[in-house]
Amino acid sequence: MRAVFIGRPIFETIVAQAERDFPFETCGFIVGDAVAQEVRPVTNIQNRKHSEDPSAFPRDGRTAFLMDPHEQLAILTEIDRRGLSLLAVYHSHPDHDAYFSETDRRQACSFDPAQPDYPETAHVVLSVKAGRFERAAAFMWDAEKRDFNEAEIVVK
Repeated sequence: MRAVFIGRPIFETIVAQAERDFPFETCGFIVGDAVAQEVRPVTNIQNRKHSEDPSAFPRDGRTAFLMDPHEQLAILTEIDRRGLSLLAVYHSHPDHDAYFSETDRRQACSFDPAQPDYPETAHVVLSVKAGRFERAAAFMWDAEKRDFNEAEIVVK
């Protein structure tokens, strides 16, 4: 089983964000390099899109996330400018388990359903029930199996 290494302060930051944003899904990136990691929260605009067009966005922020594209682009530009890596994409599942859903897979493979947009990037899902963090799970792309597999999370 592959492992995803997350620094304790980084892990605590994303857990606190997920608890704070409950009952809505939270989302963001972990960026960095072999030496350091940084959290980049991204606004979940799912509630706004749902209220603007419920037929196109039938789910609200309690069961879905949509990253603000302007924030997302700014972070990806920063990663390129600073020579960093996109280490992980994270989001929460309020009142649900930490699993990689079909929707999560579609979002991770937005350009090609057979290949993730960022094949070396971990996907971390946090389960938050009744406003309290319960469990986190990580998923990594397996090129041979052409699917995401659960990976061990090592908080150090």
